[in-house]
Amino acid sequence: MSRTVELAEGFRDEIVTLRRALHQVPEYDLALPKTQQLVLDALEGLPLEITLGKELSSVTAVLRGGGGPGPVVLLRGDMDALPVTERVDVPYVSQHPGMMHACGHDLHVAG
Repeated sequence: MSRTVELAEGFRDEIVTLRRALHQVPEYDLALPKTQQLVLDALEGLPLEITLGKELSSVTAVLRGGGGPGPVVLLRGDMDALPVTERVDVPYVSQHPGMMHACGHDLHVAG
């Protein structure tokens, strides 16, 4: 197993917990206050420069390296849900009838 995979495995439980929490509170369009707060809670304590969106519920987190100029990586993920009724019976089912994370945005944000 590669070192990267080993490191990622160490975050499995946290990622699953966050993904399920996000899945329970799907929000539609650009007003995502609960989703935004869950993301902020997950990032708390990390050495990041965090900026919140002014017109929408976005979160930007910058991690600065200390080695001078070098490669830059950007990770982006949508956080909104869809107006779709969830038809599964799982403990983390959507708590908002008629809305769910049907296209994986909850996983993109958690991962």
